[in-house]
Amino acid sequence: MKYRYLYQTKENENRDGWISAKNRAEAYAALRKQGIRPYRLVGDDPVRWQPWAMSALVVALSAALVAALFLDVGGGAGREASVRGQLVGDPAEIASGVAGGWADVFSSPLDRHLAAYAQPGWIALPPEAPPEAVADFAAELDGPTAEPSDSDDATVRQLKGVVAAMRAEMREYLASGGTVRDYLAFLESRQDDESAYRAQALDSLRRTPDALRDKARINLNMRLRALGLQEIPE
Repeated sequence: MKYRYLYQTKENENRDGWISAKNRAEAYAALRKQGIRPYRLVGDDPVRWQPWAMSALVVALSAALVAALFLDVGGGAGREASVRGQLVGDPAEIASGVAGGWADVFSSPLDRHLAAYAQPGWIALPPEAPPEAVADFAAELDGPTAEPSDSDDATVRQLKGVVAAMRAEMREYLASGGTVRDYLAFLESRQDDESAYRAQALDSLRRTPDALRDKARINLNMRLRALGLQEIPE
């Protein structure tokens, strides 16, 4: 398949281009290896619904979800432990926060980077981080985590809880022998897997006969909801 990608340079210039890949997830992965982070990819996946493949991905993503549920985020009083999921609140506020890298919520470069991956299946656009900043991410784990405050709305409280849980996940990853760069690559890979899963769900629904589509949507949304992914609207 050939996809058209749209992205923005460091000079805030809008650019586009074309890339050939087997599917959308591989196109994103190939572009990221080139240092390009597209904000939009145009093209339809030629993926046919494969129940066995979907089941395998459900198992993998569900295992990650269960692991996250049991992570000990530790820390001070008032912290809201949370797993990654779709942020609940004003869509305009969420869109603005994502576009701005949540700079008004987090002062830590690590937290802003993690926040880009807080919502499963979204196109992650973390702030640009030079090598020296990435090298400091491990040290930042020992620093304070942004705590929910009385002035925070529900969206920000949820986001801070998610980032705290991701910090715990990162600590566990590094303690297991992984590196910071490996963990950041894992975040990209997980995001791509989630995006591919939802794309397959949409493809499945499109191919479902009209008489069965409502029931299929309910079943698919149950799976998507369990994995923290955006549900398919009616």
